Amino acid sequence: MENHPSVLCQIDLRGRGSKPQTLQEYGALREHMIQRGWVSLEDDFFIGAVTRRGCTFYGCLFNGHDLMELQYQKLCWRMQTIIALDFDKCPVDPDVMINHFKDLGLDPWLAYRTFSDGDTEGRCYRLLWKVEPDLNATYEQVHQYIKDLAVHAGGHADKYSMDPSRMWQGSTRGALYFSPQAGKLDLRQPLF
Repeated sequence: MENHPSVLCQIDLRGRGSKPQTLQEYGALREHMIQRGWVSLEDDFFIGAVTRRGCTFYGCLFNGHDLMELQYQKLCWRMQTIIALDFDKCPVDPDVMINHFKDLGLDPWLAYRTFSDGDTEGRCYRLLWKVEPDLNATYEQVHQYIKDLAVHAGGHADKYSMDPSRMWQGSTRGALYFSPQAGKLDLRQPLF
């Protein structure tokens, strides 16, 4: 039997042609996603949904379906499955950043251009890593791990995107990079 790598996540499979523009749109999208619960998707399906259909997703799993207020996301956070770094108006080309992380032994699993890429000076893209499931990891540990990972991006990662419970918007511009052999990050192991 063939092994089909998968990702456990919370995702809105309706897709989008642009990122939400208002807080009301973000709130409605968040509520829709959280009410639907967790799904396990094969890598190819997840990648197509996020990079071609503009599907929104969370890189974490929540411990409840009633997050009426954004401020409670941290309290309902249960476990991380994906870590992402966001690069907004970045002077570094995505291929260069991907190779930089590969040289560090931190091969990203997926990279894609965001809806904003090309609309501003500099490049707008995301790098994603799968995470080893760890029910013992705390929100604070994951937050620190993301911050430590961002340090190795030379100050180019968006400092406002380091929240483990952040909602990530997909794109319709296709994947820039996919590494099926990329290992999962182990939150129990220091980066360096």
